[in-house]
Amino acid sequence: MIYIKKILLLLAFVILPGVLSAQATLSVSPASGTYKVGEMFSALVNLNSGGQSINAGMAQVNFDNTRLEIVSLGYSQSIFSLWTENPSFSNPAGNIIFGGGVPSPGFNGASGGVLRITFRTKAVGQAPISFISGSVLANDGQGSNILDSMRGSLLTITEATGPIKTVIPIEEAISAQVDKPLSAPIITEWPEKLESGENITIEGLGHPLSKISIVLQKGNSELVYEYTYSGPDGKFKFTYPKKTETGYYRIWTKSITETGAESGLSLPVTVEIISSDFIRIGGMVLNYASIILTLFALLGLLIFGFAVAWWKYTHIQKARGKEISEAKHILHKSFDNLKDGLAQYVNYLVGAKTVSGIRKRELKTKKDLKEELENIEEIIDKEIKDIE
Repeated sequence: MIYIKKILLLLAFVILPGVLSAQATLSVSPASGTYKVGEMFSALVNLNSGGQSINAGMAQVNFDNTRLEIVSLGYSQSIFSLWTENPSFSNPAGNIIFGGGVPSPGFNGASGGVLRITFRTKAVGQAPISFISGSVLANDGQGSNILDSMRGSLLTITEATGPIKTVIPIEEAISAQVDKPLSAPIITEWPEKLESGENITIEGLGHPLSKISIVLQKGNSELVYEYTYSGPDGKFKFTYPKKTETGYYRIWTKSITETGAESGLSLPVTVEIISSDFIRIGGMVLNYASIILTLFALLGLLIFGFAVAWWKYTHIQKARGKEISEAKHILHKSFDNLKDGLAQYVNYLVGAKTVSGIRKRELKTKKDLKEELENIEEIIDKEIKDIE
């Protein structure tokens, strides 16, 4: 007898935890109620985790579409912050589908609001709302399905005999069940530098399906307020519509849910707007002056090379004074023409207004300078032959 008791006790420790673990419940609230034709009311899909931490749940809910129609779904205050199956509904099919999750450590509670459904009544009769399928996964590292029961609702729709009211009896309950501080958004992508006139674009992660307020400030000027919206995954993208001016822009964001709940401000990011007189080549930022100085340096080296070569040649050919004198005169004249041409090319380059304009004029300048230098080379070759 003692051995039998020990065996039963052992089986209790081994088997009962597995049996008792499957205690999660999905339900629709209210479970019953009476509404007049034409009334609007809200029902809540609720989750009871059964004392265990859960990190995901999904379900398909059917409703009598001959007597009920869905006006909207609300889930900005849901216990689920991530959605694997974005909540959606079909009045012709009479169903609702959703699948969501919550990061570790998950959710553990007896009354977790998952989804708010706003119905409008259509016809007299009994209108059932029931679960067709569902699962609730434990936060146990194995994704164990601990769903034990699914409880629907049976509503009664009666003829309208007086003024129609909009009844949303559980709105406050939803807020009370899942009301929690909203985390401030995070700006994940932003440009560190832009040219004046370009638009600032930022990307970030905020509260899912919420309004994202954008706050901008240029230097110490007044704050500018814009907004965008986040998707089911919380991601958002915003492009500042106004042209930027040189200086520093600071940007903050915050989430605002459909119920009006607001998060704190995100950490600011800074964008530097540089003058359009600068252009970016790879990781370098150059202005027009640096391009012109570089061009001068290259031409200076070329002229210096010609001068050195000419000096060596004239040193060897000292005896031929007359020919050398004529050649020097021609060379000086050619260099004077080249200097005048350079001054014109500098003005020509500075007159460009855009980066593409600079590039076009730079190509033309290179072509003209090449022709000019080829002419000088021909003249020098001719004088050398005369000297020889």
